[in-house]
Amino acid sequence: MAMQSRIFQTFSGMRQDKNDYISSPDTSPDACNMQTPNGCLAVATGFSRVMQRTVPTTDVLKRLYVYATPAGLKYLACTDTQLVVYEPDGNFWRSLYRFSTPVGENRVEFLPVKIGSDDFLLVATGRGPLIKWDGVSHEAAAFGSAEQLSDTPVNFAASYFGRLFSSGNEQSPARLYWSKTPGGTRTIEDWRADDASPDVSGGFVDVGTGSDPITGLFSLSNQLLIFKRDTLYRLLGDRPSNYRVLPVDAAFARTGHAACAQYADRLYFLTPTGLCYFDGQTVRRPMSYRALHRVLENCDLERCEAVNSGDMLYFAVREKTTGPYNDLLIEYDLMRDTFMLRRGFSIAGLCAARGELYLLTGIGRVEKFDDSPDYDGAPIEAWWETPRMDFGSKGVKKALGELTCTGSGDPMQITALCDGNAFTTELAFPTDADHVAEAVLRGEGRIVRLRFSNVRGGAFTLDTGLLLRFDAIARPD
Repeated sequence: MAMQSRIFQTFSGMRQDKNDYISSPDTSPDACNMQTPNGCLAVATGFSRVMQRTVPTTDVLKRLYVYATPAGLKYLACTDTQLVVYEPDGNFWRSLYRFSTPVGENRVEFLPVKIGSDDFLLVATGRGPLIKWDGVSHEAAAFGSAEQLSDTPVNFAASYFGRLFSSGNEQSPARLYWSKTPGGTRTIEDWRADDASPDVSGGFVDVGTGSDPITGLFSLSNQLLIFKRDTLYRLLGDRPSNYRVLPVDAAFARTGHAACAQYADRLYFLTPTGLCYFDGQTVRRPMSYRALHRVLENCDLERCEAVNSGDMLYFAVREKTTGPYNDLLIEYDLMRDTFMLRRGFSIAGLCAARGELYLLTGIGRVEKFDDSPDYDGAPIEAWWETPRMDFGSKGVKKALGELTCTGSGDPMQITALCDGNAFTTELAFPTDADHVAEAVLRGEGRIVRLRFSNVRGGAFTLDTGLLLRFDAIARPD
């Protein structure tokens, strides 16, 4: 026998793009409800309810939007039949607008704009004209008018160089509309041409071929991105006389408009094969493009929602196809290029406002992610699994010995998976952070995996510098 040791210096994120044996030991092929702040390993914090009153769930829930106004946050939810807003004074949800035609898909989009000198929130559903709300009125109103040519049913909207751009009309699926430029008596509610000054006119253009519909609009600092079902275009220029619509020569898997999130002047979007981003010129893939490819193979991205909060991107997807709502939250750390997963709740809507992340559950509860130890009373089930490790030799058996580390919090369960057999040990952390926690592991095998998990919803933090000692048995039997 020869006593050996291995040190786990740090923890990063999930990686499924390499075989376990050549994956870095600081990554995990399977983890859930964990986080790795500063390279440590900790059970993720939870969320708590914003208000006790739930959104009426007789209808199918579609989206959540938290509208930041000078008077404070306004919580709006969209169902397939109506738009509702929460009234804190009476603790109830009030109808703002009833749709003439039910919203059958995840087609709802929100956009804060200015009409004249007033702030409004626009809501696009594709089933009728845009809806506008000033954040105060008892009811939302229809946007534009037939006279101004702006009552066209559209599904997507974006602000670019002061104008409102929109698309997604079912009768003209490849058509991109734009409003007059605001100024004087002109507002974004007027989409008519102006013979006296073409550069302030409203108008439209058909992008690409009519058989390939526009599926999303996104405004960057110097261009408007136009997603189509199978292609991507960008509109350059700041006025109709110098508008140019150019195709982007890039290959990527199809994505939905709600699966896109903007960070600085980049647009990130999740596809069934991995994460992509548009860098201002073309579509690129980060180093971790395939980090979750095994997870994504089993996910449905039809209702995917993406939001940016701080230096994090969040993607809600459906992992179990039996339910109507998303049930898996993917977290992407932009600074560290790492992914983590969260499970244990349903996601009917996802929204970020003023640096906070909000969630609408499938039973109509509005939640805010915070430092809570649970998911609104539901215990958090968390685990982190190391890659399969042979410590340099598959022909030598390893008899596990002692694991030492520093950490804090509730007990941590350690499961050693050796040649398919599982051996479980529980480790209790000392109350003093200056002392080392120790656990004696059982198990013997040529291939070893370690699984760290919480116990009965408890929370723990495992510091860097974990040391594993084992005996290498110099015979293959």
